[in-house]
Amino acid sequence: MSIAANKKIILQGGARADNIMWVVAGASSFGAGSRFQGNILSATSAAFLTGSTIDGRVLVQTAVTLQMTTVTNPSSPPTANDVATQLMDAASAKKEEADIKRKEATDKRAAANQKKEEAIVERAAADSKKKDSDVKTAKAQETRDTMLGEMTDVKKKKKAQLLADAAIAGVNVTKVKASFTAANETAACDDAYLKLGLISTLGACDVSNASPDRRHLLADAAYLVEILLSSAEVNQSAMVAALTSLSAAGVTAETTEEDALVLLSTVPGIDNALLTTLKFDATAAAAATAIAAAAEANAVATETAAANLESDAAATEKAAVDLATEATALDNEAAAAAKLVPPPSSPSPPPSSFFDDSGAASLRAVVSTMVVVIVAALLRT
Repeated sequence: MSIAANKKIILQGGARADNIMWVVAGASSFGAGSRFQGNILSATSAAFLTGSTIDGRVLVQTAVTLQMTTVTNPSSPPTANDVATQLMDAASAKKEEADIKRKEATDKRAAANQKKEEAIVERAAADSKKKDSDVKTAKAQETRDTMLGEMTDVKKKKKAQLLADAAIAGVNVTKVKASFTAANETAACDDAYLKLGLISTLGACDVSNASPDRRHLLADAAYLVEILLSSAEVNQSAMVAALTSLSAAGVTAETTEEDALVLLSTVPGIDNALLTTLKFDATAAAAATAIAAAAEANAVATETAAANLESDAAATEKAAVDLATEATALDNEAAAAAKLVPPPSSPSPPPSSFFDDSGAASLRAVVSTMVVVIVAALLRT
């Protein structure tokens, strides 16, 4: 165990040094000016450097080295001075903790402010990308509307719109192909949507290879149905649920992912020039939308990080204030305890001389008389 110079062990909450045992497997050392509390049981040695203090006992197997060290017996009841010292030590430690927390809060506040500035920049970039995406999407939709305006077949027009919207959004379409037995093509499409658990407006239905039994025209026939679904209209979870529903209904389906623009090229009745323009506009819109989405994600992430840092900085600032308040309270307690410490006793006056002033005068008078008597005696002889 090693205690650095000028470091202190602080006891709080009524803890007493005589109730604390420090068991050390090796040697113990205590730096100059350190203050230690408790009893030490060390396997080897203990060395106390100049000015160190221990409130407790030191029991070791080899040697204890003391260099101008103050050792206090902890078993005696704490004096008012002990209480005041402990409170001052606790206040000092709390102030140091508050200073550290204050610096931490300052650093976190700086980080939060910097992240806020980054968030402002990211938000401005995201807003700019969104505007560009909106402009390009609007242009592609205008081209789409012009193309659809020249189509007369309702089913083909619906299919073309679903594919065009998917292309503008930059997403693929899912083709679900399965066989259904129904009275006619419309009924086959309706049955497919029913077993998918979707409304018909979310997809485009094509029926191919219709093979009714000519000998039984009034009986139901088997139809090969293709349903096109766009992830711009049906999200991934809804798509999975639809395919699960179809399987649960006993229908075996073939599912493939298709490129919207490739399928759009196969739809009859579309003007080639408008289709070429739409492909260009849709590709530009899809790219701009992807860029805008990425910029928005970055902006949201940075804003979230800034908010978290702001919250963390505020919490740390509050913790610093609370610690400073505790330190002040401990200071006040220490000051109150210090008032209870009795003043040091006055040094004893030096021992008085054998004779005071009056005694000295009497002595001088006696001596003078003796001298006169002796001189008179000598003169007679």
